[in-house]
Amino acid sequence: MVTAPSTATKLPALARVYRVRAGVELKEFFRQRESVVFTLMFPVILLVVFGAVLDYEIGGGVTFTQYFMAGVIAAGILGASLQNMAIGIATERSDGTLKNLAGTPMPKSAYFVGKIAQVVAVTVATIVILLVV
Repeated sequence: MVTAPSTATKLPALARVYRVRAGVELKEFFRQRESVVFTLMFPVILLVVFGAVLDYEIGGGVTFTQYFMAGVIAAGILGASLQNMAIGIATERSDGTLKNLAGTPMPKSAYFVGKIAQVVAVTVATIVILLVV
């Protein structure tokens, strides 16, 4: 009696699923122009406008732009994390994406790890752009 070889497929490693989901989240983010412009460029525009208008020294060799930078970085982090993540999850819930994802073998944790990785990547990009300007 000959037995047929098993055709069952192995599930991918959890780390690979997380990495793939993070890539999907980043692609989805960068395909939405309004999100990219608002999240990445709005803090830069704030810094440039207020830095040009309020160009004076606060004291101790610190300019207003340097002082204002910390607040703009915090606003960029909040925009990337709270606004984009909350709006993205709510949108995906209302258009049925979350329900579709629930029917896949992907673990639920991969969805959130992908979202968090996207937030971290966008936050780092925002901070780098602000420090370059």
